[in-house]
Amino acid sequence: MMTRMVWVCVVMCGAATLVADCSTASAAEGANQPVLLLCPYRTRYSAWSLFLTVDRADPTKVLAMGLEELTGVNSEDLGPGGYEKALAKQRDPKTPRKVLDTLAARDFAAKELCIEKNDALHVSLTPAGQGTYRLMLSLRIDLERRFVIGGKEQAKRDVVLRYDANSSTWRACALTLVDSNDKKLTAAGPAGLSGIVFPVLGSGIPRVIGVLDDGGAPELYEKRTGDDKP
Repeated sequence: MMTRMVWVCVVMCGAATLVADCSTASAAEGANQPVLLLCPYRTRYSAWSLFLTVDRADPTKVLAMGLEELTGVNSEDLGPGGYEKALAKQRDPKTPRKVLDTLAARDFAAKELCIEKNDALHVSLTPAGQGTYRLMLSLRIDLERRFVIGGKEQAKRDVVLRYDANSSTWRACALTLVDSNDKKLTAAGPAGLSGIVFPVLGSGIPRVIGVLDDGGAPELYEKRTGDDKP
C-alpha cells in the first residue's frame, strides 16, 4: 500500500520531469493557448494544462505544444464548481504556473511529451488535415492500467485539436466518445472537450470524468470490481 501511495503522490503533486531530449520552441515568438485540462480532485494537488504555442501573427500556425503545472490548482480545494474554477484559472494568464517542457511542431511526428517518473503521462499529436491534429494521451491510473485517448483506444475516444476561426483559438473536439458503459456520446456529432477531472486515492485513479463544452460530464472510465485480479 505504501508503494501505491508514493506512486500517486509523485504522479500528481507536480514532482514530474519530462524526457531530456524533448525539443523546445521559443515562446517569445508565439502565444500559448490552453487546449486541455487534466484536473485532479484531491486537495493540495496540481492540475496539468496541455497548451499549444501558436504564431502571434497567424494563430493557425502551430509552433509547439507544451505541458505546464497549475501550481496548487485542483477541483477539491476550489470548492463547489471546482472544475469550472480550475478551468478559469487555466485560461487566466495571472495564474501561477510552471512550464514542464515543450515539443516543437517539427518534432510532432517523431517525439512526444512524456512524464518519465513512474511513466505517468505520454502526449503526442499527429497532423490530421488542415487545422487539425489528432491527440494521443496516455495517463497512468494505477500500477497496471492506463487511461488512453486516441492510440489503441481511438475507436472509443477519438479526440482532435481543431482551429476555430470564429475565436481564433485551438480547441479539443471529441469525434468519438464512449462512456464507461459503452454508450456512444457523440452519436449526434462531435463534442467540445475542455478536459478531464478525476479523484486520486491511495491506490490510484478509480474514475475519469470528461467535461464537455455543453456542460455534460460523462464518466469515461470507472474501475470495476475484480479489476485487480490477474
